[in-house]
Amino acid sequence: MPKPYVINIADGTGSERILNGDYAVSASVTGYDDTTILPITQNVSAGTNSYAFTIASAGTLTLHVSEDGTSGGTPVVGATFARCDSGGTAYGAAVTSDSSGDAVFHYVPFAATGAPAIYYKQTSSDGDHEFSSTLVNTTMTASTQTIEVTNTLAAQRTITLTDEHYANLPIVSGSITLS
Repeated sequence: MPKPYVINIADGTGSERILNGDYAVSASVTGYDDTTILPITQNVSAGTNSYAFTIASAGTLTLHVSEDGTSGGTPVVGATFARCDSGGTAYGAAVTSDSSGDAVFHYVPFAATGAPAIYYKQTSSDGDHEFSSTLVNTTMTASTQTIEVTNTLAAQRTITLTDEHYANLPIVSGSITLS
């Protein structure tokens, strides 16, 4: 009978010399629900050297977006965020802030201690607000968490238009479009 194998996973991958046979699969992953490992049985056979498994988590991370970064600030509707790995590569569907300013990531890992980092970055706002696209990380010690995010109104800019051939002669009326 084949012995039990413990495969240590680092950055999504692990390897071990495993004999052919049928195995019951279990997991121990901080921040995830170990009972959700799939598949729960695996036949390891000659000629097949790669096997894939999935596991789920049940946390909810809410990013509350407002003009001043506070829970009582004016909410920003339409700010978009991507869930990422530590290198900034985005995974899954983006989430967008709603009329309350909340963008919600479901199914994120959490644990009282030792929870893995959750990475995300803002990819856009509503067109009237500035934002940081810096990769951010957090850990969750409870199943729900809210983080305040600031999207300030775009700065007021002064645009001048003068005649090219008469230095500093202002143009009386017209418009400039920046697109």
